[in-house]
Amino acid sequence: MNRGNQRSYTLQFDGASSGNPGSAGAGAVLLSENGTVLYRFREGLGYQTNNVAEYRALILGLKQAIRKGCMNITIQGDSQLVINQFQGSWKINNAHLRNLCDEALELKNSLRSFRIQYIPREYNTEAGAQANRAINLRDGQVEEDRL
Repeated sequence: MNRGNQRSYTLQFDGASSGNPGSAGAGAVLLSENGTVLYRFREGLGYQTNNVAEYRALILGLKQAIRKGCMNITIQGDSQLVINQFQGSWKINNAHLRNLCDEALELKNSLRSFRIQYIPREYNTEAGAQANRAINLRDGQVEEDRL
């Protein structure tokens, strides 16, 4: 995919931790305009809270989508906290979450068009599966499946 790509993509993200905090993972899935899964991404996060894992999943997905040249993105996730904080609707009291949100906002500014929306967990199962697989990866290890 090249930088001139005008197509629209959907990026779904999810974070998971075994315990809160606990062993954590980030997962993201990039879908084509017609809903076909193009890529699956996962990253091991070490020992983190679930909220950190959710933000790291958003960041992972944004970084990978930008690398693939996907500049028109609708982002979907089942974390109301991340989505509402990212949109500025909810205050961020935790400094670490504020830094992660700022990193995601900076990545968003690289995109041509952008939307973010909440989806119920039952519609985010593929990203959730990647996050759960990522719990078993070492901290910082990223894996990608191209379909």
